[in-house]
Amino acid sequence: MDTPAGMYADLPYITLYWLSGFGDPKYEIWESKKASIVSTPEELSFSAYLAFPLEVADECRITIRRQAGGLALATDWFPDEEFELQDFASGTDGSVMLQSKYLREVFFVHLRQKYE
Repeated sequence: MDTPAGMYADLPYITLYWLSGFGDPKYEIWESKKASIVSTPEELSFSAYLAFPLEVADECRITIRRQAGGLALATDWFPDEEFELQDFASGTDGSVMLQSKYLREVFFVHLRQKYE
């Protein structure tokens, strides 16, 4: 799925779903700022803005890195932590879903070719 230009470079539309075991709301939806996406063979990073719930929130920076054991997600929200990711590819539309392990915080990252 990756191109020589960079990790998931052919999937420029990114949505992050964050489910939290603490506080309210229990989930948030963040959308990438397409112009902020930086993709290398070893790393994908992007800035995201809060799309749901509709409230004022600072942008955040998300980074997905290749590691010896697979992929890991790092974010401004938890600067000293990384979350292991598992990837699931769609055979029909070429999109990819990355899912973190079920912990107190769970992340789903949906990467796709067009905005839906």
